[in-house]
Amino acid sequence: MRFKLIVFIAFFALVGCAHLEVDQKSEALSLINRGDSQVDVFRIVGEPDIRHDISKQRMIVFYQTQSKPSDDAPLTTDLCTPVAIENGKVVAIGEDLTEQWTREEEAKQKQMEMAARQRQINEDARAARQLAKAKRQEEIHALEEKVKPVPTSNAALNLKLYRQLRELDPLNARYQQKVTFYEARLAQQEKTREQRERKREKARQLADWEKGREDRNVKLRQYSGNGIAEMAIHDMGSGSLYVWVKNVSRQIITTHPDYFTLIDTDSNEMQCNISESLDSVLEPGSISHGRIEYDEAIIPKELIFENRESGRISKPFD
Repeated sequence: MRFKLIVFIAFFALVGCAHLEVDQKSEALSLINRGDSQVDVFRIVGEPDIRHDISKQRMIVFYQTQSKPSDDAPLTTDLCTPVAIENGKVVAIGEDLTEQWTREEEAKQKQMEMAARQRQINEDARAARQLAKAKRQEEIHALEEKVKPVPTSNAALNLKLYRQLRELDPLNARYQQKVTFYEARLAQQEKTREQRERKREKARQLADWEKGREDRNVKLRQYSGNGIAEMAIHDMGSGSLYVWVKNVSRQIITTHPDYFTLIDTDSNEMQCNISESLDSVLEPGSISHGRIEYDEAIIPKELIFENRESGRISKPFD
């Protein structure tokens, strides 16, 4: 009986002590205000019963201000008063900011991660630009060394190399000027080359023309016409022809230098010097003859004699 009494007295003593401690914390918390330091909170109220560290700058500390339903029941935040501390200062009392601050810190962490990723992307891009710039400078240097010994007369190679340099450095005024210069120079060289080729081709044609003169004269010296007049030609070489026009009709016809037209291989009318002896009045069976001179650099294709009385006579040279 005595033992039970002792236990009963001890139980109530413990319960009384627990209630006293809760009351003391409640009173101490009433002394805490927003803006107080963490050090002051721990000095006045004591070490927290529960502590949630949200980040290095934020924490929620909980002080028990309600009794537990039994001694062996766990202490939960429902039985506590929260004190929110940020950067070492009290920012809220009695308001549990755990969930809000946790969301904010998670969002902040995501932003930091995104910012870190963006910084890495920017850094990678910067490094890539620097690498590309260095590579471009190496290519420019190599091309500059390659173009130095190229003579100005080699417009094609100079143009090719300076176009590559301009592509690597589009704003370089020197490269732009070089490209313009060598484009014009190459065009002039190609034009000169074409002119030389045309001259060579013309020289070959003239050589062939001279070689074939003897055989050509066999044909040209044969009279041919239209039954009123007939014409024969002898190619004397060096831009000189001797021409005969014969009246094979029974009527009188006339010849005149204006009645003769010499056509070149491009079907153009040639400038000629025609002998005045070809200005004649021909009785039937009579012949008018004379010299026609032209630029020996041009090859004639056809000689035409045409007037009202005789009609048209054409003598081809091929």
